Amino acid sequence: MGRLRVQLCVVNATTRQYGPNPTSDLLGVDYFRTVPADTEFPRTVGKLELFVRFFGTDGAPGAVRVTVARLNPDGTTRDLVYLRRFDLAAAGARGSVVLDKGFKLLNVLVPGEGTYAVRVLRRVRRGWGGRSTWRVLGVDYLHIARAA
Repeated sequence: MGRLRVQLCVVNATTRQYGPNPTSDLLGVDYFRTVPADTEFPRTVGKLELFVRFFGTDGAPGAVRVTVARLNPDGTTRDLVYLRRFDLAAAGARGSVVLDKGFKLLNVLVPGEGTYAVRVLRRVRRGWGGRSTWRVLGVDYLHIARAA
């Protein structure tokens, strides 16, 4: 399995990809999302997108896990509210690869106002124990609040 790292990780409203490379347009990049003042929680956020640019070696096949977690004021995880596994396309090329990927995060149920961390993780094996752990490759943040 090749090495994989994240160069760019951005939460946005819509990601459009086109062209041979492909070119990506990130629309609606805003780290603050307001909900109506009379909103009752928990509330479903219908659609979020996460754009990630991966750099890898040897095709970098495999899968990643995307999580959304509400954070405590000190930055530690309070609630894990979304978890989904996504497969990455295995490019058949040997050597370095760049992969732009847009992940659609549908129907994320948020328990309340606050700051949320959107993380991309990959399972890695540790050679000395043979146990696998999830390593954070990239993270972006989103703040949800009621409108004044």
